[in-house]
Amino acid sequence: MKYQGNKKHPVAFLLAALLVCQPITAQAVTFADINNVPWPGAEVSINKAAELGLVVGETINGKSYFKPKDPVSLTQSCQLAYKLLIETGKAKADASVTQKWSTVMNTYKIQSWAQPAVSFCLENGIVQISDLSGFVSGEVNVSATREQAAEILGRALTVGVPSMKATASTTSFKDNASIATDARPYIALLNAQKIVNGDDVGNFNPKKTLNRTETAVMVTNLYNVLDKAAPAVTPLGSQSGTVKDMNNLYVNLENSNAYFLYASAGTTVTLNGESSTVAEVSDLFKDGSTIQATLTLDSNNRITAFAATCTDAAEEKEELLTKGELTKVTYNDDKDSGTITIDNKSTHRIKDTYSVDIYVTIDGDEDDYDYDDFYDLYQDCKSKKKTITVELTMKDGEVDKIEATVKASTNAKTNLKGDVIGDITKLKYDSDEEGEIKIKGKTYYIENVYDIDIEIDGDDADWDELYEWYEEYEEDDEYLYGAINLDSDDYVEEILVLTKASTVQGTEEEGTVDEITFDENDKEGTITVDGEEYDAPDTDYVDIDIKDGNTTIDSWKELYQAYQDGKEMSLTLDVDDDEVLEITGEVTMAKGRLNTYGKDYMTLKGKKSKVNVKYYFEVSDSTDDDEYAEETQEMLEEIDVDIDGLNYVSNLFELKEWLDDAKSDGDLQLTGYDNFQLEMELDKDGYIKEITGTYN
Repeated sequence: MKYQGNKKHPVAFLLAALLVCQPITAQAVTFADINNVPWPGAEVSINKAAELGLVVGETINGKSYFKPKDPVSLTQSCQLAYKLLIETGKAKADASVTQKWSTVMNTYKIQSWAQPAVSFCLENGIVQISDLSGFVSGEVNVSATREQAAEILGRALTVGVPSMKATASTTSFKDNASIATDARPYIALLNAQKIVNGDDVGNFNPKKTLNRTETAVMVTNLYNVLDKAAPAVTPLGSQSGTVKDMNNLYVNLENSNAYFLYASAGTTVTLNGESSTVAEVSDLFKDGSTIQATLTLDSNNRITAFAATCTDAAEEKEELLTKGELTKVTYNDDKDSGTITIDNKSTHRIKDTYSVDIYVTIDGDEDDYDYDDFYDLYQDCKSKKKTITVELTMKDGEVDKIEATVKASTNAKTNLKGDVIGDITKLKYDSDEEGEIKIKGKTYYIENVYDIDIEIDGDDADWDELYEWYEEYEEDDEYLYGAINLDSDDYVEEILVLTKASTVQGTEEEGTVDEITFDENDKEGTITVDGEEYDAPDTDYVDIDIKDGNTTIDSWKELYQAYQDGKEMSLTLDVDDDEVLEITGEVTMAKGRLNTYGKDYMTLKGKKSKVNVKYYFEVSDSTDDDEYAEETQEMLEEIDVDIDGLNYVSNLFELKEWLDDAKSDGDLQLTGYDNFQLEMELDKDGYIKEITGTYN
C-alpha cells in the first residue's frame, strides 16, 4: 500500500468492526469525522468499507461519526469474523448453535448482540472457552491486541477457506519473537494473503491495541479473498467416524472440529441395526464404549438419522465367552450399573449389577462376590500390581457371569543390575544365529546368540536353555524378567535372567510417608514409612506407581518433589533386607496453589514440582440439564470447604460460585490463583472429599 504525507502508517490490518450483522449492500456514507483519520488516505478505505456495510458509524445529533481512533474489542473481532463468513457464503447462521452455547455466553457476560458471533466462533474452533474470560472486564468489552485480533481473523479464514492452511511457525516481521507462538501461523497466513502488513520499519507491533481505522483499511481485501476463494457452503449429506464426544444436543466425531446438532423435528437413532434412543447410545459412550456412527444430515447440516455401531454391544445374542486381563472396572452405585474392560480393548456394559454372577479365585480358593466387592477387589489389586484374569459369559449381549482369578505379580523387582532391566517380551533368532531381544518395550540386536554371556538364576547357561525358558513362560502368557548389557555398538553382549523360583519377591510394608530423602547426583535416597526407614541405593531401579489426581508419580524425583510439596501418601513398599524395590499407592492429601478449575475438577500447582495436577470431584451423570444441575449442586454441597479469608464459603458449590463471580468481575484471571493455597483430602477413588486452605 502507498502512503501519503510524512506520517507513518501503523500495522495495516483487516479486522472490521463491528457492531451489527447486516446485509452487504452498496450505500453512500458520509462521516462527520472522516478528516480525523490517523494517516492521510485512510478515509478512502473507511468509506469503501462503509459502502460494503462492513463497518458502521454512530449517530450523534443527527450526524454519523466513525470514531477512527477508537479501539476494537475482542468481542467485535469475533463479530467481524462471523459477519464476513456469513456474507461471503462460507457459513450459515444457525440459531441452535447460539442456543447450545447460551449458558457459556451468559457465564462470561457476552452481550446478547454478540452471542451469535461468539457462539459461532466457539463452535468452529476460532476461539476457545478459555479465551472468553478475557473478553469482558466488569461491564466493559476488553480491547483486542493486534495479535489477538489477527489470530481470530486467521482462524476464521481457515474455516471459510479450508485450502488455506496456517502451517508456518514464524513470520517475516522483525519483531517476530514478540508475537505469541499460537498467533504466528495465522499472522503469517494473513501477511501472505496481503491482509496484514508491517509498519515502515517491518514490525508487526503485536501487543498494541487495534483501532477502527486499521480494521477498515484492509477490510475490502479480506472480503475479496473470501468471496473469490470458493463457492458457498453446501450440505455435507452425511458424515461417518468414531464418536469423540456426544450428549443430548450434539455429536462430535474424531478428526473433526464440527459439532453436529440433532434435528429439531427429531432424529432417528439405531444401534447395531435396531431402533434405539440418543440416551441409550450416550450412556454406552459415557461408560467407555467405542461408538462408530454414520450421521445423515439435512440442508442445515443437522442430524436427521444417527446409525450407531457399538463393538461391545454387537455380540451375537447367544451365550459366548470372552477372556482376557481385566484392565478397568467402573461402578455407579446409584444406578447399580458399571462396565468391565478387558485387555484395554473391549468394554462390556452391565446395566444391572445384581443380575451378574461373580466368582473369584484367590490362592486356589473360590468365593462368590457382589459387584461392589468385586470393584473394591480390582482397585486393591491395581494398587498392588496384581493381575486379574477374567472369563465373561455373555448372554443376549449382556454380561451374565464373571469368573476371575487373582494372580500376584511374578516379576517383582530384584537386585538384578544391567543397562536395561525389565520384562522380556520377545526372543528370536534365525538360521544365521543372529537374534533379537525385546525388553522394557524396546528391541535390541544380537550379532551371534551363541557368542554372548548368559546367566539364568545366577548360573551360566546358553542360548538354547534361555530360549526354552522363554517358550515356557510364553505358553503360560507370562514374561521372563531379566537384564541386558550392551557393547559400545549397542549390541547385546550379556543376558541375565531370573525365574520365578529365584526372584526376590521381598516383603510388603504399608503405611503413610513420614520422610523422603534424595541425592539427585548419586541417585540415592531413603523413604520412611510409619517410622521405618528403607534405603534406595539406586533410585533408578525402584519401580514406582503412585496415583496422583490425573497423573502418576513414577520416578523417585517426582516422589521426592511430591513430599516437598506437602502431599500425603498412602503407600505399599516391596522391600528386601531394608532395601526398597517397588512403591505403589496413592496421594491421599494434595497440597498446592489453585491454578485452574472446571466442570468437575480443580488443578493444584506444587511449589517444588511446579506440576499442574487435576483433582476431580464427583458430579451427576444425568444427561438432563435440569436434573444434572440439581444433582450436581447436592453432591458439591456435601464437600466441606474451610478456607481462611472466605469465611462465608462452607462447601464446594459455594466456592465454585464465588470463583465464577470473581472471575466474571475481573478479580481473577483464568489461570494462576496466587491468593489460594489449598489442601484437598481425597477418598479411596481419588475424588476430592474435603478442602481447607487460605485466601489472602
